[in-house]
Amino acid sequence: MFTFVQFSSEWKRLHHPSMNVDGDVAFFYEIYVRLHRLLEQEAAAFDEQLILSLLLYTENTVSIGLDGVYEYRYRSVGNVVSSWCESLDMSAEATSQVDRFVSEVVTKAPCSALRGWMTACVLSGDFSRLGEMLTWFPQEDQVMWRIFPDLRFREMMFRRLTGDWQTARQMLWADLAFNWRDKRGDSLAVTIAKQFRYETSFVEAEEKALLMEAAETLDAIHAEQLDTYTVIERNNENVLTLRHRDGRVFQNVIFSTPVPKDVPSHYLAVQLVTYNNKTYISGSAVWLNEEALPIWNGEANWNDIVKKEQDAAKLTYFTTTFGKRISLYEDLYTVPEDPEEAYYADMGIYFDEPNIFDFLGGRPNGRVIYFGG
Repeated sequence: MFTFVQFSSEWKRLHHPSMNVDGDVAFFYEIYVRLHRLLEQEAAAFDEQLILSLLLYTENTVSIGLDGVYEYRYRSVGNVVSSWCESLDMSAEATSQVDRFVSEVVTKAPCSALRGWMTACVLSGDFSRLGEMLTWFPQEDQVMWRIFPDLRFREMMFRRLTGDWQTARQMLWADLAFNWRDKRGDSLAVTIAKQFRYETSFVEAEEKALLMEAAETLDAIHAEQLDTYTVIERNNENVLTLRHRDGRVFQNVIFSTPVPKDVPSHYLAVQLVTYNNKTYISGSAVWLNEEALPIWNGEANWNDIVKKEQDAAKLTYFTTTFGKRISLYEDLYTVPEDPEEAYYADMGIYFDEPNIFDFLGGRPNGRVIYFGG
């Protein structure tokens, strides 16, 4: 078992370097100790990292509930706590104990360093801080790993374009943070904005105002997937005016590093993000020569990647908790056509499997009014 000092060091390592975990590290250490003692009695074998994974999920639930959105929305994720207990071959009673304990923790958590860090990044006006926060989730959040498509096709495309794996990975994280959409069509920023609004019901007035402002800022973010542009003007060493290959012009695009006067060419491939009414390069910029420009067709490339991702998902199957075998494609890409079924599916209630309404006397009657979220 970790000492408090060891746990603090490990807990800090598991978070972004710019996040200060001091405010709630003692609270999570107490949870760690209680879980450790429970597992010593109930689990055949375990390691410290496994306990930390459940703590991170619990922190996410306490802070913003982002994992919970995807836990309900995707059957391939399943019940995170139950799956965690099952991996340790724990009994049904022990699983119930862990589940009750996590629920208790969520209701009693005193503060949220994670939510405070996220809000500060969004409201900083600093695009690099916003990008670091949003890219941290696809890199580190284990629930999100399970709902992404097969990423090898995107990664290979970025690799061919950049020429090295490190830059390709950076562009991949930026793409997932700003451009990826879940099965409901929501980007990560939009989903976080919805959760911020939800959390305003449980916080004091000062934080409520900050969360609402952050939600509005996140909703206003607009992203452009990787594509090719022509440099129209070099406004200064960090700012260019670009024309997309479809003719749209992006004024005063901000680069994170200076652009030399003698740029290698007037063409480049980039991802753009508009945040706080300013447009930024997201990830790295790749300069192209004139011969390569017509070869790189963004729309055709992305359509090909999405088709490959979907084809791969159609060939992968999993079994739900109730024994239903479905394809990953059905889970990752489809929403029930019936509005009522779609509404309840977003809460993890599926009418093609046993659900809570079976115990209440059958399927709900009447029209469902969906308010979003």
